[in-house]
Amino acid sequence: MIKKLNRNRFERKRPLPKFYFEKDTTDYIKILLQLSDIRIELKELKDRIWIHVLRLRNAIKNTKSFQIKTELRFQEKIVLQHINEIEKLQKENKEAQTKNYEKEYGDDLNCF
Repeated sequence: MIKKLNRNRFERKRPLPKFYFEKDTTDYIKILLQLSDIRIELKELKDRIWIHVLRLRNAIKNTKSFQIKTELRFQEKIVLQHINEIEKLQKENKEAQTKNYEKEYGDDLNCF
């Protein structure tokens, strides 16, 4: 039952707002919306993977077999590497949002 709940838990499709398709919408605003969607997707992906790490740690703690513990630790190491890659992508996305804001408005915004 929990697997069924978790399978569809993070799926969410975000439609683009109506003003996205209007003529007077600038490219910078369109890029900002797409970068915001990427930021949200990366955050959700990181959260989902982090739940997997917690489950692996719980399995390692409650397993008595040395071989299975070794395999689980290896899986955990791989998953943590994926989390590090996601964090790098989040950093690049933040930099892209800052550059996009600077190009449109001419000054720095540190709220992202």
